[in-house]
Amino acid sequence: MTQTQLDHPYLSREVSRDEDQHALELHSQATVVDTCGAIPPGGDGSLDDSIALLRRGGVDCVGMTLSAEEHDQRAAMDQITFWNRNIRKHSRDLVKVRCADDIRQAKEDGRIGVYYLFQNAKPFGDDPGNVELFKDMGVVSSAITYNKRNFLGDGCAEPENSGISSIGRDMISEMNRVGMLVDLSHGGKRTQLTAAQASIAPPYFSHNNCHSVFGNRRNATDDTMQVVASKGGMMSTMPLEINDEYQPTVANMVDHLMHTLEIFGAGGVGVCTDFPKGRRSVYDSAYIDEHGYLNIQYDGTLYVKRMKWEGPGCLHRPPWYPYAEGIKTYEGLPNVTRELVIRGLDDGTVLAALGGNFIDLMSRVVG
Repeated sequence: MTQTQLDHPYLSREVSRDEDQHALELHSQATVVDTCGAIPPGGDGSLDDSIALLRRGGVDCVGMTLSAEEHDQRAAMDQITFWNRNIRKHSRDLVKVRCADDIRQAKEDGRIGVYYLFQNAKPFGDDPGNVELFKDMGVVSSAITYNKRNFLGDGCAEPENSGISSIGRDMISEMNRVGMLVDLSHGGKRTQLTAAQASIAPPYFSHNNCHSVFGNRRNATDDTMQVVASKGGMMSTMPLEINDEYQPTVANMVDHLMHTLEIFGAGGVGVCTDFPKGRRSVYDSAYIDEHGYLNIQYDGTLYVKRMKWEGPGCLHRPPWYPYAEGIKTYEGLPNVTRELVIRGLDDGTVLAALGGNFIDLMSRVVG
């Protein structure tokens, strides 16, 4: 290695000092949006440590998951109350985002925007009227389902792979009407495809990867991606579900982004972390019980969920989530930008992938 090169073993090659400087400048210039991330409270309930970590990673806006597999309507409302209070308490650093202009204003003000998303439409129940209720509370995006079946359709863990239901079609229609983003992440293959076909507004993947690069149950097929692209949607790739190696790298993550780029073009790619409420440290005390369930304290509120992942005994040892080497915390997010520069993407494409594309999608769908 020469003095003009920097060694980052998680990148596809050594990065030159000029490339490194250019990547850091682009990262600073970009409005960086993590389309599925988190800001975990510390042990005392403060967000200060997490805010500092986000700032070190250059993050300008975070999509905060308020509902996944375990949350019903009441629990989702409790999470909204919890985060409304936290954002007000930390208003010097955080601001609640309801539309695209709020993200732009947050960047200008030097604050971090936070918008609410559901990874599961379970809080809607079987009543499309609840979509508008939660939209009024500030939820701007919802997935159809999270791994398992709900009223709307099958998740990626359901062997029947049945696609969306009639209620699912009605719910998507209502999401389109009120201006809520339709997220296809975690859906079964037919759920992803049929939901994409049913949505009039551009659907998207808040956190997903490509089945043709790594063919697992979670990742999206090219056929579905092409439908989403044809409707003006996008996909944010993530540092999980990358390959069958236990420790993938940032370069492996960007392999998925490059394939997404082939299908969506420069205007349809994004990045996200899918961090478990922001830091892997929440898994330090995690364990698998005798029934094969992973037990974690997932959001700093002393709520412990029991969640079945791949099946009893599948996850044998920590780290329970094998995040890509080079992006295990928000401090590693600039490494994605370094890899995009190494791959030879032009500045406009890099800036769009880091957040510009999502801001554009939000402006077209949400406002």
